[in-house]
Amino acid sequence: MSRRVVALTGDSWERMTAPCRACMFWELGERPGGRGVDADRQAIRKQEWTTVRVREGDPPGRAIEVEGTLAGFVLFAPARDMERAPGGMPRSHNDALVLATMWIDPVHRNEGLGRMLLQATIKEAMRLRLAAVEVRADRRWRPDDCVLPITWLLHEGFEVVDEHVRWPLLRLDVGRTVRWTESVEQAVGDVLGLLPQRAPAPRPAVEAGLVESSSPP
Repeated sequence: MSRRVVALTGDSWERMTAPCRACMFWELGERPGGRGVDADRQAIRKQEWTTVRVREGDPPGRAIEVEGTLAGFVLFAPARDMERAPGGMPRSHNDALVLATMWIDPVHRNEGLGRMLLQATIKEAMRLRLAAVEVRADRRWRPDDCVLPITWLLHEGFEVVDEHVRWPLLRLDVGRTVRWTESVEQAVGDVLGLLPQRAPAPRPAVEAGLVESSSPP
């Protein structure tokens, strides 16, 4: 099966059925379908925001293609560009790349795509000379929420650095575990080698289908 990671662009949103394709939660603090929010207009604004970042040379994420079809994406940006979420959430540190959200088409879940997108996120943090990847997790995650479940993130090697009753801040340091090298690919491989080994683990039924299960792909 052919799989490849590509830059996230404005056109990517047209090619995906992701429920958050019309969500500006991370960019402007707006949820799709919220009071006074026009979903169609919001989708256009998301495309415009993405396109501007691409033109500036910093695509705000990556998409993953399976046999030529976009099957998922990860949205990220440096902390300075991704701090417009509603109040009450812990703020990210300036030395981090913020992993805002990730989505995998249900048809392709449990195939290792989430881990591939995480690898791409780590690679981008290293390219930008950022020390870590940070993400806001959800302790009460529900399917299709745009904040990732804490159980999956902890399993992938993240650690809680700022507690919150609902949305704690998690961090995966890359600067402390890898020296900057000319070969980013080698450096990413070094980081991944330090992540916990994937092993079967019991999971609540509601979280089993999010991005990946805890079992090996």
